[in-house]
Amino acid sequence: MTNIMALEPSFDVPIVNITVVAGKTAVLPCSIDSLGDFKVVWTDQFSTLLTLGEKRIIDDERMVLDRPHTKDWNLLLHDVKYDDRGRYTCQINTMPIKTKTIELIVLGTVVWTDRWSTLLTYGDRRIINDERISVERPRLRDWNLLIRDVQYSDQGNFVCQINTLPIKTNSVLLNVLVPPTILDTSSNDLTAKEGDTVTLTCNVSGVPKPTVQWFRKPHADSRDQHKERVKTSEGHYGNRLSDDHCLYTVSHRGVGINGETLIIHNITRYCDGIYECVAFNDVPPAVNRVISVMVEFPPEVWLVNQKLGQYVGKETILECKVTAFPQAVSIWKFQNQDLFNSFKHRIDVYQDRGHMLTLSLRLPNVTREDFGQYSCYASNSFGMDEETMILYEYFPPTTLTPAVTATAIPRHTTTINKRNRLFKSTIYNENELIPYNRTLNGHNPGAPYSGRQGYNTGQTTSYHVGLLIFSSILSSIYLFDISCFMML
Repeated sequence: MTNIMALEPSFDVPIVNITVVAGKTAVLPCSIDSLGDFKVVWTDQFSTLLTLGEKRIIDDERMVLDRPHTKDWNLLLHDVKYDDRGRYTCQINTMPIKTKTIELIVLGTVVWTDRWSTLLTYGDRRIINDERISVERPRLRDWNLLIRDVQYSDQGNFVCQINTLPIKTNSVLLNVLVPPTILDTSSNDLTAKEGDTVTLTCNVSGVPKPTVQWFRKPHADSRDQHKERVKTSEGHYGNRLSDDHCLYTVSHRGVGINGETLIIHNITRYCDGIYECVAFNDVPPAVNRVISVMVEFPPEVWLVNQKLGQYVGKETILECKVTAFPQAVSIWKFQNQDLFNSFKHRIDVYQDRGHMLTLSLRLPNVTREDFGQYSCYASNSFGMDEETMILYEYFPPTTLTPAVTATAIPRHTTTINKRNRLFKSTIYNENELIPYNRTLNGHNPGAPYSGRQGYNTGQTTSYHVGLLIFSSILSSIYLFDISCFMML
């Protein structure tokens, strides 16, 4: 007889306290394992029955039983009021009853008023008809009043209130400052040649005087948000970018200004990118301006392989990288002849990061006429560059295996017939262990045989020397035995 033990229901979520802001939705979790046929009920701090199973009992449409999973019996409370705070209990009607208690903490509604006690906001909603005013909540407990485009007339005392009993207040005195502004006289996007000196300006205004910082992000990473700060030391410094140096000088104008003018000396292709000036004077928001700097330079060609071997009849792809701005002519050549798309050649161009592109030459079926020198050529209005490579026929290495010849050596054995005391010789094949046909003689199957089969005749000299010597020794022993017998 098998004993079957039923698992008792249990809560698998630890007891937690839930904090919610008035007007929001509170989720009171209750997750139960092995519920079986038992029932789940929710009660509030006054032991009022709220739900029974999946049904709402209380006449309050704000309460809903939420079951995202089979074992979940969560209580949802929409549009939470300050009076909803307190203790809620999830119960299972076992014997004894199992309970899980959750403390609901409700933050009171926050309002903002100005120095004339005008209601500006209620909760996170704006009441006053002024779109410059809003509530900013970077964290759950924050109820910051944000005033955009602050005017001098906005200064004064602002009061943050909580509708508790009694009401709690916090006063803030606003002193109006002027946020930073970037003027239209600042630099726009520009294009320069390698070796030029480029000057970027970011004219700003504000009270107090804003600080200007410069940042740079390469064009190759324009989709990325990573950028590096352009630092200055004693008027200029060398910032290592890629394999070359970018020399910056920042001009100081006015008290508190870090550098409204950025000078790039002897600019190179490695100094192009997205330049950003950020002005800030501790009065939010900070302002920025983005300036794109493009540098024109002659092409650079780089080949992936200098030599490439291939079998005849195989597909082959040759690739070269071309870096240039602006991009102009980029072609493949074979034996100094320009190549174009045909049944023998397929040329594709792929855009890489920044000013780099890949020029691909595909040969679908290599023949011996395709082996030779290939050139990747690129040019624009500032110069040209060309690199060559060799495509040669590849022969697989060959391995010489020495021939091995196996020869079966027949053996000559001698037996003694006890009846007539004579020797009989029989030839056996070592591999098959059957009587060996002497007519084959191991070499020529058609050679005639003269001699009496089964006796030790002269043709045995063609066999192994060791076997012949062994036969002679046996014959000597036999003769010695006969002579002794006659003497007796």
